[in-house]
Amino acid sequence: MRRIVLYISLLLSVSCNHASQALYDETPERLLSIAGLKTLCDGQSSVVITRDVVIRGQVVANDLYGEFDRRIVLQDSSGGISLALDGNRLSERFPFGIQIEVRCNGLSLCDYGGKIELGLTPGQYGCSPIPTDEIDLHLRISSRNEALPRARDLTFAEVGSQHIDTRVRFRDVRFATPGQHWCDTDPETGQTLTTQREIIDPQGNRFPVRTVRSCDYALETLPTGSGSLIGVIDYFGGKYTLRVTFHEMEFPIDDLPTSGCAAADKGPLQPRE
Repeated sequence: MRRIVLYISLLLSVSCNHASQALYDETPERLLSIAGLKTLCDGQSSVVITRDVVIRGQVVANDLYGEFDRRIVLQDSSGGISLALDGNRLSERFPFGIQIEVRCNGLSLCDYGGKIELGLTPGQYGCSPIPTDEIDLHLRISSRNEALPRARDLTFAEVGSQHIDTRVRFRDVRFATPGQHWCDTDPETGQTLTTQREIIDPQGNRFPVRTVRSCDYALETLPTGSGSLIGVIDYFGGKYTLRVTFHEMEFPIDDLPTSGCAAADKGPLQPRE
């Protein structure tokens, strides 16, 4: 099996001198793991963080291919969390693999459909995004030299709450409806719709794959045959889904749509895991 080579933007020209813009003293009360931060919201629909706590994590999802709208996903050794940020082209400021320090005082944790995310204030659809002019008050690059995050191999049955917003790989899977587009189209308006497809493992088990309408490859066709998908685990209302990241697929090259490899403008070639 030949692999699609993923082109991931690592535009690391982002300024690292945001320390003078911090919301509070440069020595925070303590550094929390992502899993530890989430416990502050256990059993609550939302909570405003009023302590000088910091989390650090690597970017494992952003808007490079339009897969995450006004969101980046951070992961550390304890787990992952979605962070709501306003603005476009977030992938240029926060590219894949870069380590981010988030100063959490004044932000909110929101439980949206059973998944805890981080943003400015609670809203009807989870946390509202941190405004563009306030992003530098809360986020800064803490390291450029971390190894790129690896995807953890999982089976469908192994997926649990600890994997939410973390980078995973499903191997030897096939789409239930090969040849369909990643996203459906509204017949009246012609606009693409956020769509859920299914992948099937060799035992016949199924797992949903959710693709948002803003995705760059929404109108490409799903590959045939068996291969691997890489993404982050999402969760809502008791159900897990896979959100493919950076168009990462490993399928036989003959089974891929012609346009599926047209990603050379997205960034420099990166080594696969």
